[in-house]
Amino acid sequence: MDQFLNNAEKSGISYPQDFYISKLQFITPSGPIDFERLLIEFSYYEDIFSFVSSGHLSVVDGQGFIESLQLSGNEFLEIEYSKSKNGPSNKNTFRVYKIGDRVPGGNPNTSFYTLYFCSEELLLSEQNKITKTYPGTKISDIVKNILDEELKILPKNIYKIEETTGLYDFSIPRLKPFEAISWLSTYARPEAGGTTGGADMLFFETKDGYNFRSIKSMLSAPPMATYKYQLNNLESADLTEKIFTVLDYEFVKTQDMLENISSGMVANKLISIDPFKKSYNTTNFNINSKETNTGSLKNRLGQNQNESYDSVVKVVTTNAGQRDVPYIKEVEGSVAQDIFIETYVPNRTSQINLANYITVKMTVPGNPILTVGRTMNFNLLSQRNSSNNTQKDLDAFYSGKYLITAARHVISAEGKYITVLEIVKEKTEKRYANIGGNSGSWKSVVKE
Repeated sequence: MDQFLNNAEKSGISYPQDFYISKLQFITPSGPIDFERLLIEFSYYEDIFSFVSSGHLSVVDGQGFIESLQLSGNEFLEIEYSKSKNGPSNKNTFRVYKIGDRVPGGNPNTSFYTLYFCSEELLLSEQNKITKTYPGTKISDIVKNILDEELKILPKNIYKIEETTGLYDFSIPRLKPFEAISWLSTYARPEAGGTTGGADMLFFETKDGYNFRSIKSMLSAPPMATYKYQLNNLESADLTEKIFTVLDYEFVKTQDMLENISSGMVANKLISIDPFKKSYNTTNFNINSKETNTGSLKNRLGQNQNESYDSVVKVVTTNAGQRDVPYIKEVEGSVAQDIFIETYVPNRTSQINLANYITVKMTVPGNPILTVGRTMNFNLLSQRNSSNNTQKDLDAFYSGKYLITAARHVISAEGKYITVLEIVKEKTEKRYANIGGNSGSWKSVVKE
């Protein structure tokens, strides 16, 4: 990604928040109309926890377009924008689904209003339901089938469907397509994780298309860019360095041990009931402290936080024992595929919450290539005295690689383009020291 922006001046960029709009056009019953000259603010949004990308367009209308074009919330929006005229661009077509926030503009001939848009597939999903059986099929193949057969999404609009492990017998009971995929994702385990690995599959859309991916695999990818927080008015910084400077940041979530325990992230319990064998099994999930780099502190009961199994208890039915039941296994085709509920439920309970272990919200100069599901480096300077007189050290715990989970691209009429990111990581860069009852001061508080 840096290849284009690393030569900012040669690329035609003169200011960190530069942008170039190639097309901002509505397709209406009365024909296409260019809305760029009406623009107040354009905002485009992606999120790995949202099915589709969406956004809004705020405009000032002094020519009565809302009436003459018969705007009703059924139009299409074609948008293409980039950092400069010669740079890589974001190009998409969206469906306008709502007109809102219409207010007078100070004179009888002017009004301000907002047009909301999203990918058309969201409307298609809301209009249809699936009733279909998939015997002995990978979940990733079911997702592909839904996108292809039920929503008719073109292959070019499907970016990455990660292969899953295990064969399942599923009957989808009149669910909307996106509802069905969301339901399936709770059972899915990435093929790379095997039978004991992750259970953190998510379905979402980016500027490149639709994705069905594991959080673990996204986190393992190399960073697409490195951003640094520093003084914004440094005369020594060149244009390229300013483009990759963080304008503002906020840690919206760091260490929250109470939430980590109550959400089941560090430990949880699953009671799986087998109705055929009239038995039950208890699975205690204990996250390895290396996953979060947290230290260990035992409470007065002799337990550390990773042993708080009763903090979250889930009860489910399992089909793992069907093959051992005589009157089932004797009938050919009666034994259902094992759904490995004892594996995916405890893992997913932990891993989805672990994905937000450390969360940062930041604003950077607009960059159309930044998209969710990719990683980036955030270099946060240490607030301690530097060991080097000429260059400050990086924060030992919070600098490093992050996953982009949400991205909002905002272009305003004032001529500014910013990108607001939400980035997360599973653990700190440096491991915290163990703080058990080893010293005299701790022994007075913690009873072993």
